[in-house]
Amino acid sequence: MGSPVVPLAGVYRRSGIHDPALRRGYEACRRATRATGEIEYAVSLLLPPPLRTATWALYGAVRAVDDLADAPGAAEGTDPGRAGRLEEWISAFDADLREGRGSDPVRQALIHTMLTWNLPPGFLHTLFEELRQDVNGRQFATWHEWRRYNSLINTPLVLRAGSLLTRAAGLSAEPETIAASVPDMAVAWQTAVDAIYLTDALVDLCDDLDRGHVPLPQEALDEGGVHRADLLTRRATPAFGELVRRLADRARTWLDHSPLPPVLHPAVTVALGAYTDLYRLRLKAAADSPTALLHRRPALPRTARLRLLLPARTKAAAAWALFPFPIQPSPPPHRSPTDASDASEAPEAPGRAEQTCARAVQRRATTPPPPHPSGARPPQLPPEAMPRHVAIVMDGNGRWATARGLPRTDGHRAGTEALIDVVHGALEIGLKHLTVYAFSTENWKRPADELQALMYEIPQSMRGMVDEELDVRLRWAGVRSRLPADVVERLLQDERTTRDRTGLMLTMCVNYGGRAEITAAAAKLAQEAAAGRIDPTAVSEHVFARYLHVPELPDVDLLLRTGGDQRTSNFLPWQATYAELLFLDTPWPEADRRTLWQAIEQYARRTRRYGSVPRIPAQPALPSGHGAPTP
Repeated sequence: MGSPVVPLAGVYRRSGIHDPALRRGYEACRRATRATGEIEYAVSLLLPPPLRTATWALYGAVRAVDDLADAPGAAEGTDPGRAGRLEEWISAFDADLREGRGSDPVRQALIHTMLTWNLPPGFLHTLFEELRQDVNGRQFATWHEWRRYNSLINTPLVLRAGSLLTRAAGLSAEPETIAASVPDMAVAWQTAVDAIYLTDALVDLCDDLDRGHVPLPQEALDEGGVHRADLLTRRATPAFGELVRRLADRARTWLDHSPLPPVLHPAVTVALGAYTDLYRLRLKAAADSPTALLHRRPALPRTARLRLLLPARTKAAAAWALFPFPIQPSPPPHRSPTDASDASEAPEAPGRAEQTCARAVQRRATTPPPPHPSGARPPQLPPEAMPRHVAIVMDGNGRWATARGLPRTDGHRAGTEALIDVVHGALEIGLKHLTVYAFSTENWKRPADELQALMYEIPQSMRGMVDEELDVRLRWAGVRSRLPADVVERLLQDERTTRDRTGLMLTMCVNYGGRAEITAAAAKLAQEAAAGRIDPTAVSEHVFARYLHVPELPDVDLLLRTGGDQRTSNFLPWQATYAELLFLDTPWPEADRRTLWQAIEQYARRTRRYGSVPRIPAQPALPSGHGAPTP
């Protein structure tokens, strides 16, 4: 590699990594980075120790997960156990992140880095979802498909690495924020990522062909007159050599049109400059010997590599010395091993800053919701006409956006605004329980970019209601499996923050399925019975309900669905047995608090029988000696 000998003990010590088990995890990530990321490892040595170890953890851990999908046989589907191993790793990561520690050395290093640097783990969800599809093989038909995959897999990882660099440079803004404030910067960064990914596709071609995978879009092969079958049989043709040179020129042009952000620390600018220069060198090596790409991965020429790296090391060291920044990442927060379902009942222990902060927020006075812009006020209904519990299937976001020529993600953003206004209306009319279907277990079938938008909008809606300090207690019904860890953490944190509020109880059904809820409750009840902790003959509806996601949730009085469809879609089947149903053609983004009020007024006009005849008003008491009235 041409890199100096790294005093690893000093690197880990200066990074605040003292635990031997944690060091083993970082060391595993370092070795993975050095073995598979020649350029990434070389550039990491230009960074100070805290940043160096963090980049090893990010790159090395992602490579470890990627290897589960890319191992030989993945493309042909010859290893049915690979998908299971990938799913097992992902599930273990989610569980480990909730606990704040890893059960595997690589996961331990990754989680330590994410907690130390406060990196939101949402980007990993998109990565995991795409890797699940990679297990079964993936071919790209067009450049558009290729770029979309790159934007979902590689761009989020680059932005998280960028978070490390911008924070080390003393900046509080995230790369996405910087890109939004600098004209064309977002396009420039995406173009740079495309260039890196295209370069890797060329130099890793031999390894991909071993798995029966061609990493280039069919459109590129057609443009160059190259047949996929020739590549899979390693048949070199003049057309292939010309295609490699043309693609190398394209990647080099993309790099040339990707200026570095003007707000970076000088040392970070040196590191990123060396990174792009090394990729240009890699492109030259590929273009100089295209036929060799079919049989081996080209190495960077040693002399040319040192000619780039030696001055970069000197400049980076001088820049860190002349313009030091106090790189002091926050230590990982204390995580209690107590399960979230028991967290609200656990006594506060010394040092549990997270719970102390949450309770300080709880003690603040709540604020009334803002009035509706139209000046509309809720109807005045007698208490006995009011529903206690309203449940809503918030449907029609995507269709609302499509009808307006907008991306479906815009519909979800508009849906978030509608939910907040409906919550305001629920508070104004005095509703005690509101449950909304935010994300079902079937919604994972949606496109990855829409899933990413939903995983962003759900926490946004929660945060808005918490930040407004409304008298709303937030609850979560659903399962953790496959949810991004930052979404899980937001749901649990908002439950803790609002648990002392006594107004509206808003239950967010996120990753929820009604049958799954009932099945899980039955399984828990069976375990209790098998352990002798409950008498099977004493099981009643009330006993069973204690094992549901939110045991204190009362029966639904009114179930409302927007968007035109007339079905309940696996939503609260246990709780909504006797619910009055109301279906509206209105798409959810067009709903607001007035929609809720009108629905409640319709409910108030209905007669609730619960399987019997209408209730007869109570008769006045008769004088003593008179017989009872004949029914």
